[in-house]
Amino acid sequence: MKTVEELGKQQAKSLRAQKAIADATIKCLFEKGYGETTLTRVAAMAGFSKGALQHHFPSKEDLMTATADTLLSRPFAQNSSPESKPKTVEEALSRPWKKMTNTPAYRALLEILIAARTDDKLQDRISDNLHRWNKAMDEQSLEHYQSVGGTDEDVVALLTMTRSLMRGLVIQDRYSEDPTENERHVQRWVKLIAPQLKLR
Repeated sequence: MKTVEELGKQQAKSLRAQKAIADATIKCLFEKGYGETTLTRVAAMAGFSKGALQHHFPSKEDLMTATADTLLSRPFAQNSSPESKPKTVEEALSRPWKKMTNTPAYRALLEILIAARTDDKLQDRISDNLHRWNKAMDEQSLEHYQSVGGTDEDVVALLTMTRSLMRGLVIQDRYSEDPTENERHVQRWVKLIAPQLKLR
């Protein structure tokens, strides 16, 4: 029977392996897209054999579900120290675009979400977590903002529209010839809705 120390080391090793695999999956999704992100390719990128990868994630669905869970947790793992808090509504609204949405990790998440639209099994695996994520994002919106002359529902609606706009701009990005266009759209949107919100 293994000692507690041996079990602890084995668990730590397993967690390191899972993180390396998750990082490789995100990189592969970003660079190659969902269709070309295979277990064999991810294993090679992570420095594992396919068999070693399947010890942790037996199927592509398992791998994509775990990766989606990791990526969906990112907005709630940010530094919340007083020094890191935005000073203005404009800064707070702009930050997700720069720190979260316009990133390789978010583009990797979009690959999974788009695939789940037509892959019923994948959709079933990630839908509950997506519902929890949406609810948590709404709660986070109300923790950070209040409406100027409106209601909490207005706050949730404005932040939902903001996330939807940013998500759409990421998809549209490949069709734009101007690399600064999306940033201008984001800043214009921020200027439009900032007067309707204030920080809590």
